[in-house]
Amino acid sequence: MTQRSTVPDVSVVVITYDDAPRLPRAVRSVLSQTLKNLEVIIVDDCSGDDTPAVVAALAREDPRVRCIRLPANSGGCGAPRNAGMDAAAAPYVMFLDSDDELPRHACKSLLLEAEATGADFVMGTVERVDEGTGNTTLWYPRLFAERRVVHGVRAEPELLFNCLATNKLYRRAFLEATGIRFPTGIHHEDIVWSTELFCHSKLFAVVPWPVYRWLLAAAPATTSISSRRHELENVRQRIAAAELTDRVLAATGSLDLKEDKDFRFLSHDLRLYLGDLPRRDPGWIAAFAGIVVPYVDTLEPGAIRRSSRAERVCVQLLREGRHEEAAVAAVELGGRWIPPRTVTGHGGRVFWGETVPTTERGREELDVTESHLGEQPLASALLRHELADLEASGDRVRLRLRTYDPGRVLDGRVPTARLRIGGRKRTITALPAEPVPAAPHGGPASGPAAPHGGTVSGPAAPHGEPAPHGEPAPDGSASAGSAPDGTREWEVTIDLSALDWPEDAVKPQSVELSLAEGGRSCSRPVLAFPDLSFTSTGTLSAGRLVLEASADVPFRLTARRIGPAPRRGRLARAAELWRDLPLRLATPRNLGRFYRLVAALTPVDRRLAVFESAEGGAYTGNPRYVYEELRRRDAPIRVVWSHTGDTAHFPRDAVLVRRNTFRHAWFLARARYWVDSHNLPYCYRKRRATRYLQTWHGQVFKKMGLDDPRLRAQPAMARRYAEAVARWDVLLTPGPDFRRDFGDASGFTGEALHAGYPRTDVLVRHDEPEQRERARRTREFFEIPEGRRVILYAPTYRDERRFSGESIRLDPQVLAAELDRDWVILVRAHPFDRFTVPDPFGHLVRDASSYPEVNDLMLASDVLVTDYSSIMFDYVCLGRPILYYADDYEHYATDRRGVCFDLERLAPGPLLRNPGELVAALNRLDTVTERYGERYADFRARWCALDDGQAARAVVDAFFPEAPRSSEAPRLPEATR
Repeated sequence: MTQRSTVPDVSVVVITYDDAPRLPRAVRSVLSQTLKNLEVIIVDDCSGDDTPAVVAALAREDPRVRCIRLPANSGGCGAPRNAGMDAAAAPYVMFLDSDDELPRHACKSLLLEAEATGADFVMGTVERVDEGTGNTTLWYPRLFAERRVVHGVRAEPELLFNCLATNKLYRRAFLEATGIRFPTGIHHEDIVWSTELFCHSKLFAVVPWPVYRWLLAAAPATTSISSRRHELENVRQRIAAAELTDRVLAATGSLDLKEDKDFRFLSHDLRLYLGDLPRRDPGWIAAFAGIVVPYVDTLEPGAIRRSSRAERVCVQLLREGRHEEAAVAAVELGGRWIPPRTVTGHGGRVFWGETVPTTERGREELDVTESHLGEQPLASALLRHELADLEASGDRVRLRLRTYDPGRVLDGRVPTARLRIGGRKRTITALPAEPVPAAPHGGPASGPAAPHGGTVSGPAAPHGEPAPHGEPAPDGSASAGSAPDGTREWEVTIDLSALDWPEDAVKPQSVELSLAEGGRSCSRPVLAFPDLSFTSTGTLSAGRLVLEASADVPFRLTARRIGPAPRRGRLARAAELWRDLPLRLATPRNLGRFYRLVAALTPVDRRLAVFESAEGGAYTGNPRYVYEELRRRDAPIRVVWSHTGDTAHFPRDAVLVRRNTFRHAWFLARARYWVDSHNLPYCYRKRRATRYLQTWHGQVFKKMGLDDPRLRAQPAMARRYAEAVARWDVLLTPGPDFRRDFGDASGFTGEALHAGYPRTDVLVRHDEPEQRERARRTREFFEIPEGRRVILYAPTYRDERRFSGESIRLDPQVLAAELDRDWVILVRAHPFDRFTVPDPFGHLVRDASSYPEVNDLMLASDVLVTDYSSIMFDYVCLGRPILYYADDYEHYATDRRGVCFDLERLAPGPLLRNPGELVAALNRLDTVTERYGERYADFRARWCALDDGQAARAVVDAFFPEAPRSSEAPRLPEATR
C-alpha cells in the first residue's frame, strides 16, 4: 500500500443531513479523484437516519475519510461547513453536498491552477444533471467561457452571479487571514459567503471546465433547502440573506458594488420566485409581495433599469398590489416575449394590463408603447394563446384555446388555425383548430389569475395609437370566433386512436397555435396554468397511448405507449416494404446505374430539357428567367423542373419531378438540354448528345472552385468537383472577371456565353409597370405600410459557422431606437444560415428568408445593406444605394477562403463597422449616394456591363436553336472560347 503524505493537498468537506442513501456516491466521487493525496471530512449535521453507520463504513473502507457529527441539527449548511473548514488539515479546501458529485479531475485541475496563479480561490463550471432524463446543462456558462485570472471582482462584476460555495477551491491561508465564515442561523448562506469572498479577494482564477456536478434527483426523498421555493419561510430566508449581504458590502467598503449585487438579486434570486407565480394561489402571492416589496424598494434604481422588461413588469405589479396580474405577467420569464392579455391606452401611451398606473414609477415600468403592438404584421404578431378549458373522455381530448390580441392585429382577418404539437424543428402532428364563439367576460379561471376571459381595455390601434377604453375593432366587425374585445376562441379535438406519436418522442412536447392567412403565418406557444392538467388513455393500433398534459407554463403534452404492440401480418409488412422500396433503392450509386442503363437503351429526346435551380430548392435564378423566355416564345421544347419537395411556388402548369429519384434520372438520361444554377448530382455523367448550360447563381467575391483552400485540402472532393465541371458545355458569364474568378478557378475549359444574367433583366427594367406591380405585391405581402422606406438586409453566411445565425449582425434594438421611423427592414438570411424576428421588433423587421423570389425583394426595396454577398452585383442593376455592414471585414478577407478583390477599395458604397455608422448612413442616404456615385458607376461598368435587360433573349437565341428567334438580334456571338 502506498504511503500517504502526512499533510493532504486538499480537504474536501462533505456536509450531510438525513441523506444516507446518496452519501456514499458523493464521498466515492472524491475518493476516486485523480488527485490521491486528499482527505474527506464528512460533517453529519446530527442526522436521524442511518447516516452514522454509513459514515463509519466509509471510514473503514478508506483511511482518508474522517467524520464530525454535530451535537444538534443546525438547520442549515453554514454551521457544518464551518466545522469542516476548522478541521481541515490541507492548505486548500473544497465543499461538497451529499446529494452531488465531483468530476474525476476536479481536485487536481483546480489545485494545479491555484498553484500556478497564486489565486485566493479558483472557480469552475457547474454541470446540472437531471437524473430523471439524463439531460445535462451548464450553470451560467457565460461566466466560465474563458480561462483567466481576475484582479478583483470590480474587473468583472458579473461574476457576483456565481454565488455558489461548492464550485470553488479555496486557499485556506486566505480564508484564515480574512476571517470569512459561513453565516449560521439562515438559509442561502452561499450568497453571503460568496459576496464576502469576492469583496476580500484581490486575485482569483476562473477555469472553463466542469468542477462540480449538481444532481437534480428525479424523485428526491427530501427537498433541498434551495428548492423549497413554495414555502414562504424560504422567501423570508432569501431576503434575510440579501440584507446580510448588504451589510457585508458596507463592512468591507464595497458599496460601489451594490448596484451589481442588486442586479444579481433581481435577475437571479427574485426571478426564481417570480417564475413560479403562475403556480401559486392569490393568497400566497399577496403574502410573497408583503415580504419582498419592502426590500425591493431599497434596491438601486440602476439595477432595476438593467433588469429585463418582464422582471420590471412583475415587480411593479407586485408593488401596486396587482398580484393576480403579476402571475399572468410572469409566464414571460420563461423566455419568449409574451404580450399581456390586455393593454390600456392613456395620454398617447399604452400600458400593461387593465388600469392606468397611478404613480410615475408605475407608468414608467408598465409602459409598453415601444412594443408597437398595433404595428406588428401577422407573421410576428404579439398574440397570447392560453388553454381555457379541456375535456378528456375515452380516446378523445377536447381543448378550448383563447387568443388575446392586445394590438388588435387580427381585426378584420379570418385566419386558419392549426395546433402544432412538437414545435417547429420536429412537428409530431398539426391539428385543425375551429373558431368558436368567444365570450369577452366569461370562461373559467386560469390558475391564480383573474377570469380567463378578461377584456381588452384600450387595445393598441395601428401605428401604436391606443384606442378608447373598451372600443371594438376599428371596422366594427368581429370575425368568426372573436369577441368585441378582440379575443378569439378555438376548439381542437385530439383523437388518440389516430394520433401517430413517434416511439422516441418520450419528452414533453411543446404546443403552438399557428394562425395563417395569405401565405403568412404566426406560431406562438400555448400557455396553460396548473389547474388545467390531465391524463387520458386511448386505444391505438400499436398498443395503448397515455396522453398527459403537464402542469406547466407553457403548455406541454407527453405521450407514452403501454403494453406490447400487436404483431403485423406478413401482408402488411410486405406492403410497407414495397411502398418504401423506391426510396430505399434511390442511392446515388443505384441512380447512376439506372441512368446509364436508360442512356444505353434510349435515344436523346431533342425536344426535352431538364431545368434546376438552387439544387431543386426553388423556382428562381437564371434558369427561371430562361424558362420564362422559352414560354414567351412558345418554343417547342418540353421543360421538366426538378424539385426537392416544396412545389408551392412553381407555375401550376410546370412539369415537375422529384430530385434524386429514378424518374428524375430517367428525364436526365433522355434530355437534350440540362440547365442548372449550381451542379446536378455527381452520379450522372452527361451524354455526348446532351448540352449542359451552367448558369451559376451569382458573381463571386470570395474564392470559389479549386481556388477554395478547403477544396484543395480534400483531393477526393476536388476530383469529384472537377469531374462535375467537366460536364458543362457552356458557362453563362456576366463579364470577363467572372470567367477568371469562377470559370478558370473551377477548371472550366468549355464555351463561355457572354450574355449577362437573365435574372437581372427585371432589375434593369424596374421602371416598367410589371416590375412596379411586383414590388407593390411584395410590400403588401410583408404588410409594409404605405410611405415606408425598405431596407433589404442580405448578408452571406460564415463558412465555419453555418446555421449559427452569426451572419445576421444587425441589432434590431439599436436600430429601433435610433433609426428614422419610416424604415422597414427585410432580412434575407442565406440558405446556409437562420434568422427569426426577435420580439417585439416585428414593426421594424420582417423575415424574408423563405420568400421564394429574391428579385421581388430587391424591387420592393429602397436600399441594400449587405456584407460580402453576391447580391451586390445584381443590386447595382437597380441603380439604388448599397451600404456594406462589414464589422468583420479584416477577418473575413484574410480567413481560410480569401477574397477576389479589395472590397474597401472598389465597393459602390461605404463599409460600415458599427451600428452607429449604419444608422448615420441610412439617415443621410442622399449624401452617401452622391459621394459614391462615381464608384458606383465604375462598379456597374466592370461587373454588370452585359446586364442590359435582354440577357434571357440572348441566352435562348444562343443555346436553343429550336426556339423561334427573338425580335432583336443577339448582341454578341453565341459563344466565345
